Amino acid sequence: MGYIQPFDRNQLTLPESLDSYISCENPVRLIDVFVDQFIKLHPDFSSYKGNSPTGRSAYSFGTLLKLYVYGYLNSISSSRKLERETLRNMELIWLLGNLHPDHKTIADFRSKQTSGIHECCLDFRRFLVSSGYISGKLVAVDGSKIKANTNRDGLTLDGINRQLALLDTRLEKYLHQLNENDLVETAQEQLSELSDELGVESSLLEKIARLSQQVEKQRMLDEGSQRSFPSDREARLMKTRNGFLPAYNVQSVVDSQHHLIGAMQVTDHPNDFEDLQPSIHAMQEDLQVEVAQAVADTGYANEEQILALEEEGKVIAVPFNEGDHSPKEDREHGIFFTYDADNDYYICSQEKILPIKDRQVRKHGKLYRKYQGRDCKGCPLIKFCTTSKKGRIIYRRADAEPIRQYMKKCKGMKYKALIRLRKALVEHPFGTLKYWMGQIPLLLRGKEKVQAEIDLYATCYNLKRVTNIQSIQVLLQQVHYWGIKYT
Repeated sequence: MGYIQPFDRNQLTLPESLDSYISCENPVRLIDVFVDQFIKLHPDFSSYKGNSPTGRSAYSFGTLLKLYVYGYLNSISSSRKLERETLRNMELIWLLGNLHPDHKTIADFRSKQTSGIHECCLDFRRFLVSSGYISGKLVAVDGSKIKANTNRDGLTLDGINRQLALLDTRLEKYLHQLNENDLVETAQEQLSELSDELGVESSLLEKIARLSQQVEKQRMLDEGSQRSFPSDREARLMKTRNGFLPAYNVQSVVDSQHHLIGAMQVTDHPNDFEDLQPSIHAMQEDLQVEVAQAVADTGYANEEQILALEEEGKVIAVPFNEGDHSPKEDREHGIFFTYDADNDYYICSQEKILPIKDRQVRKHGKLYRKYQGRDCKGCPLIKFCTTSKKGRIIYRRADAEPIRQYMKKCKGMKYKALIRLRKALVEHPFGTLKYWMGQIPLLLRGKEKVQAEIDLYATCYNLKRVTNIQSIQVLLQQVHYWGIKYT
C-alpha cells in the first residue's frame, strides 16, 4: 500500500497570514485578548520602560506578559527556552506578532515586574468571579511546601561561630606580621585574587568578611531562626516528603463550583496552623466575593481562627485530633475518664474523682485548668495510667466548651460530607502545578518574586481549566464585556 507523501519543501505556496495557523479554539487567543484588556484597564503598565523618543524601543509590558503566561501554561519557565520558542513556535510567533526578545530581557521582566504580574493574575480571577466561574459558596484550603531556589545546606549559628573564630585567627596572624615588620614581603604573598583586582589588603577583606558574618548572625538571632540560606534569605527550613528542605509554604483556596483557584498565598510558615483565616480573608478581599463554607484538614485546627470564622457566619469544617482536647485514655486496660460539668471534676473508670488543682496553668500560650487524682496509689491500674507519684494529672482548656461543641458539630452528617469532599478539591491543583514545575520548581528568590511565579502557575491552571469548561469564543466575549464593565 502507498504512504501519505510529505509536502514538497521547494514548492511555492500562496502567502498565508499568521492568523490562519491558529485555530479559533486555541487558548492563545484568550491570553492575547485578556492581556490586552488588562493593559487597557491599567494604562500605567503601557508606559513600561518609558516612552523615550530616542534610543532603541523597548518591548511592551503586554508582549512580555503574554510570553510568560504562554510559557508557564506549557511548562516552559526558563528565559532561554522561551527565547528559543519565540523563533520556532508558531503559537508564540502569532501571540507576539513575530517579536523575538532575548533571554536577558525576558528574565529581567519577570524579576522586576512582580507587582504587575500579580495584579494581572488577580484580575483574571476577578474576571472568573464576574463571569460566574467562581462563586465562593464552598472552598477548600490546603498548603504545600515548594522547594526554594537555594542550596539546602544553609548557614547555622554554630557554623557562623566557627567562621568567626577562623577569621579571628587569620586577623591575629596579619597583626603579628605587621608587628614583626614583615609587612611588604608577607602582604604580597598573602594577597588573594580579589585583593589583587581591587588593590585592597587581605587583612581588610578578612575584616569585611568577619563583619558580614556578624551581621548575618545577629539577623538570625533577631528572627529566632536556626538556619539561614544566603542566596534566599526569606526561605525557611521546612519538613517535606523529601526531608527537611529550604522551602516556602504555599496556601491554596480552591472553589468547589468548577475547582478553580480563588487564592494562592506564599508564606514562610513551617505549618498550616496560622493560615486558615488569612487565606479565606485574602480571597474575599482580593476578589470581592463572600465565602460561605470552607473545609480544610487537621493542620488548620486552630480553635481561635475557626471560632472567629464561624462568628462571621461561615460554615467551617476542620477535623480535630481528639487527643488534643481529651485526656489520654487506654481502653484496652479499661482506663477512661468522664467530665462532670456541674461539679467541675473528672471521674475515672475506677470511679475515683480527679478534682481541680489549679485554674490557671499556661501551656503553649493557652490557658488550662489542672485536675489531679488524690487516691491513685491503691488503684490496680496505676501502672497503665500514670507514672506520676502524686496521681494522674489531666489538663483541660479553660475555653474547652466552645471547642467541644464545635467538635461535636463536626461529627454530624453535613460536616462529614464536607470533609470527605476536601481531597477532591485541593489535591488536583497542587498535583498539576508541581507536574508543571518539574525538578526545579522555582527560578526566583525572595517571597515577593516567588509569589509572582506562583501567581503565574495558578493563573495558567485556571486558564486551562476554564477553557475546558467553556468555548474560547464565549470566553472572548465575556472578557470583552468584563472590560467594558470595569472601564
